Amino acid sequence: GILILLLGALLSIYGSSLLRSMRYAVHTARQLGQYRLLHLLGRGGMGEVHLAEHALLKRPCALKLIHTEEADDPTAIARFEREVQSTALLTHPNTIEIYDYGETDDGTFYYVMEFLPGLSVDHLIRREGAISPGRTVYFLRQVCSALAEAHEGGLIHRDLKPANLFVTERGGLCDFIKVLDFGLVKLTADPGAAQLTADHVVSGTPHYMAPEQAAGERGLDGRCDIYAIGAIAYHMLTGQLPFDDSSSVAVMIAHASKEVTPPTEHNPEIPSDLEAIVLRCLEKKPADRYADVLELDRALADCAAAAAWDIHRAAIWWENAVSQSNEVVEA
Repeated sequence: GILILLLGALLSIYGSSLLRSMRYAVHTARQLGQYRLLHLLGRGGMGEVHLAEHALLKRPCALKLIHTEEADDPTAIARFEREVQSTALLTHPNTIEIYDYGETDDGTFYYVMEFLPGLSVDHLIRREGAISPGRTVYFLRQVCSALAEAHEGGLIHRDLKPANLFVTERGGLCDFIKVLDFGLVKLTADPGAAQLTADHVVSGTPHYMAPEQAAGERGLDGRCDIYAIGAIAYHMLTGQLPFDDSSSVAVMIAHASKEVTPPTEHNPEIPSDLEAIVLRCLEKKPADRYADVLELDRALADCAAAAAWDIHRAAIWWENAVSQSNEVVEA
């Protein structure tokens, strides 16, 4: 009996090792289905993203693979599928476009999305420091526009942050924002949808997380995304986080209980009307924030700074940035 158990364990280890080897072979062969992998663009929480090209269309695209260690986790696979399916439902031009989704013979899950030359808002802040009020409003209004469609369809993002907002050029329009990564999306319009995170389990990024989200409350709605927009705006306008600490728990507690330092104390150049919008987004109680992203968008449109940035100024910035450095294109 012991010999049989030992033999079974050895076969299990061998099978697992063989599966990893097969997956590695797929990656090193640089071919996945109809897509040829060109080079790695980056790694995230659940997967890695490659620049790829469709074998027949020759169209560049970004291909996201789920981590091999996650591939045997049904919840991870379900979350990966949820991200694809949720994003594919959205048609707004400021939302990342999904081209394809599949699974290889060896069990590697992947999806294919549009390739975006440019840089994330996170990269932009690290590169430029604080972003001007006019440009901040220009970016945030596009985010609101994308989220209006998502929220109307019952999709709450829950992980908005500068790294998930991508600044690109589309159709000759510069400073075009794309909202990425719907991996933690919550389907409020479908009560029967499977719960991919347990009740009272916190999901998201602490530095941009609404108090009710940090507390693991149920019944989250679009106002938790509005709080995240406020935290992102604060970071963009000041170059500082609303709350910062080495401990994620301490950051979440601060979001829930501490008053935020007014952004003008970090950057006196921020107009008072825009500061008031940011602080309202960052109210602790959802009822004290904007009712929805459309109301927030109207407030941003009424800011004096809204007229300070447009497609022409954006084009000039991009022309200068590209002439000074090739870093504007993330590889």
